Amino acid sequence: MNADLALHNAELVTPAGRVRAGVAVRDGKIIAIGRDADLPAADETVDCGGRPVLPGVVDPHVHLGGGVPYEELCETESVSAAIGGVTTLVQYKRSATSLLETFEREREIAEAHSAFDTAFHFILNSMAQIEEIPQYAERFGVRSFKFYMGGYSKGNPIGLVTVSDADLYEAMARIRELGPYARCMVHCEDDALVEHLTAKAKASGRNDLAAYGDSRPGFVEEQDILRAIWLAELQGCPLYIPHTTIGAGVDAAREARRRGVDVVLETCPHYLALTQDDERLAQQGAGVGKVAPALRGEEDRLRLWEGIREGVVRTIGSDHVPLVKTGGALWEEKPGFAGLATMLPVVLTEGVLKGRIELEHVAAVMAENPARVFGLYPRKGAIAVGSDADLVVVDLDTERVVGPDVTRTKYTSAFEGMALRGWPAITIRRGEVQLRDGEVSVRPGSGQVLRP
Repeated sequence: MNADLALHNAELVTPAGRVRAGVAVRDGKIIAIGRDADLPAADETVDCGGRPVLPGVVDPHVHLGGGVPYEELCETESVSAAIGGVTTLVQYKRSATSLLETFEREREIAEAHSAFDTAFHFILNSMAQIEEIPQYAERFGVRSFKFYMGGYSKGNPIGLVTVSDADLYEAMARIRELGPYARCMVHCEDDALVEHLTAKAKASGRNDLAAYGDSRPGFVEEQDILRAIWLAELQGCPLYIPHTTIGAGVDAAREARRRGVDVVLETCPHYLALTQDDERLAQQGAGVGKVAPALRGEEDRLRLWEGIREGVVRTIGSDHVPLVKTGGALWEEKPGFAGLATMLPVVLTEGVLKGRIELEHVAAVMAENPARVFGLYPRKGAIAVGSDADLVVVDLDTERVVGPDVTRTKYTSAFEGMALRGWPAITIRRGEVQLRDGEVSVRPGSGQVLRP
């Protein structure tokens, strides 16, 4: 029986190394890996031109919501995902009431409108929701739950709610009982310090991006990282810290892991590539670079790359937020920006092509590790027989200046106007070519909702 698709003349990249080999695909799965001449005949053959082929990117940190209908975002951001080589998303979902009442409909919308495969985390904000954690896991398969230790004042326009240490303590007691792939996820910015320092920064009259950084400096993140690790160690609960920005976080996680604490650090492309004194961002308006936690300085940026090389920073997430930014008033602008289309090119440009990491590191932190952490491996995150045929052919020579014509989204990128080198030439999700040489052909509703 023929394969549906075969990739020839490729350099397959996994965390274990690189190999010159081809891949054959049938019914959305990898059925053979080997010399091109030894692969089964295929209905379609793609010559990769000797370029690297990575596992499809598994993005563990995506927000699709806000003032735009969810079904619209599932469709438009499927295009950006294909542009960026992202084949699997893990999205955050939250509710002002019980997710038992709201999530079923959102899951149906994702199935009907997405062209990417997706799993979910829940953001919880009350003891009532915490008490429902076992039901969320049993009914929906969701085992990763995020909590905000601070960073957002009461009545904030995003609607995020800060939890207490008592909430975290009780949540961890429930999460640790859920079995494999259960994680307590914590947004680490100390509530009282952010409130106090934000008031001081606003009173100063400053409107530059560094003023926003002063309102939530690195030590407010460090304090909560240390406290979250302490609580997780006390409760014996696996911990996941998203969007780590500081070298001190890498140090804290390294020490905790030596003591046997199960803690995973994630960082984001913008913390690896940008700093709060970025002149390009300043010219666009301070609000464009506003994100929580804030952009840091050069020392923290370089220490995050060291954390990836050491294996302490185990995942990279885009923290994709579909916002249209004005570049106007700093304190009124919402935090966040779109990142699906650029996350892989940023890591290739700033990491691989500048000699900070190897392609094998990319395969680890952007595919295999997030898939393992959240229970999707080896279906996702692997180039292996039996795995989903999620593959990205990378062109390390192609350079593009980031803009809406490149990202294919109206939502603002923190990298607009920046030249990035190393873009997906072909994106394949479950054997279906979604991007080929700049042409996107995603099918809304072809994505699948995954359970760990």
